[in-house]
Amino acid sequence: MKRKKRPASQSEAMRLKWKRRIVFEKGYIESCAEWMAERLEALLDHMQYGHAAVAYRKQNGSFQLAKATLIYYEAEFHREYDPTEVEGAVVYWNVDEQRWTTFQVENFMEWRPIV
Repeated sequence: MKRKKRPASQSEAMRLKWKRRIVFEKGYIESCAEWMAERLEALLDHMQYGHAAVAYRKQNGSFQLAKATLIYYEAEFHREYDPTEVEGAVVYWNVDEQRWTTFQVENFMEWRPIV
């Protein structure tokens, strides 16, 4: 399956929106927020075709490490996944818990691909 690329301007606008949210919500410096937005974009691109280990903080402050994917998104919601629509919460399929769940953009920490 060939990966679809978003136009650069669309991708930049998406990262800028997330960066602003991270700076506003967490008070991080811009370079840190920019790094988080770039990593989040890479995560969403990867999860559409594979699994990833995602680290983030829950709303109550506790640490969460989840095995996540978006492979089933189109079959479940009957439309393509569009990362540009992500405003505050990132939806994903939790492989271990077998359910859809979310995390807040500003609470994202890091991710790694699972092979």
